[in-house]
Amino acid sequence: MTSQTPEDYEPPPGSEIAANQNSLAALRLLLAQRRLYSQSKRWLGLRWLGMLVIALAAPILSVAKPETAVISGAVAGAWIFLGRTALYRLEQKKVEQAAAVQEIFDLHVFGMPSSGSRASLPSLEEISLIAGPDSGISKAATDAKLIDWYPIDNTQGGRLTVAICQRANVSYSDRLLKSTATVWIAGMAVWAVALVAVSIYFNLSSSQLLLGIVLPLLPAFLDVWEYWRAIRRAAVDRRDLVTTIEQRITTGAKGLEPEDMLVWQGRIFELRRSAPQVPDIIYWLSRKRNELAMRSAAEQLRTKAKGEE
Repeated sequence: MTSQTPEDYEPPPGSEIAANQNSLAALRLLLAQRRLYSQSKRWLGLRWLGMLVIALAAPILSVAKPETAVISGAVAGAWIFLGRTALYRLEQKKVEQAAAVQEIFDLHVFGMPSSGSRASLPSLEEISLIAGPDSGISKAATDAKLIDWYPIDNTQGGRLTVAICQRANVSYSDRLLKSTATVWIAGMAVWAVALVAVSIYFNLSSSQLLLGIVLPLLPAFLDVWEYWRAIRRAAVDRRDLVTTIEQRITTGAKGLEPEDMLVWQGRIFELRRSAPQVPDIIYWLSRKRNELAMRSAAEQLRTKAKGEE
């Protein structure tokens, strides 16, 4: 970590930033944040598992035992309440810890001064326990494909390097969130069509459809709908920041000021803290494509920036 103050901050050259991101200290932080995010997704997964059980069981019970409709609705409501209180808080605690660890990683890599204490930041001992023994960090990071986290040109100046890395991180998250939003809205549409098909197939009356299927599933649909809206809002916020950074990059390195990068970094931290979680399966299925796009975009921005200098 640097001893610079925000007023005298000057990014180190690209070669130093590239070395920083693959150092033992940086890889330890990356492993810790990855595992903390995975822990948070377990709580999210438990929430969705409960709603999936309700979504599958309610229609079946409504057909087999119509008198259980009220019970199904009560169970759905209780689960949503539990999910939005206790389970959400447990999930969010891990998200905030992961965001704080990732922030320290960025500050270390970019040579940025500390932006103040992070109440949610785990202790050094906790980070070490989460990441595992130092002797195994390099191998674990390689297996998790965490080496060369940011697309960096060693011959590049520090200001341009930091700006491109910040933009790459935000844009990557933006694409993941958009993919997740598409999957969720498609899933909701498919399930709605399936429910209509079931009601027609079993010739359910309007009261059976309303009381046995629609009402018990409304809380779950509401939670999924709000999750989708949160994803869309998060994607829009990231797209705005991506556009801002990109505009500054394309004006040439002379238009990039260290003070702006500190402001962007603070904004990135806030976005990470409040971002809805992306399921691991979506992350892994789209990772190769997204990383190729990220590195291509970084190269295009380098070319544009050099052309403006």
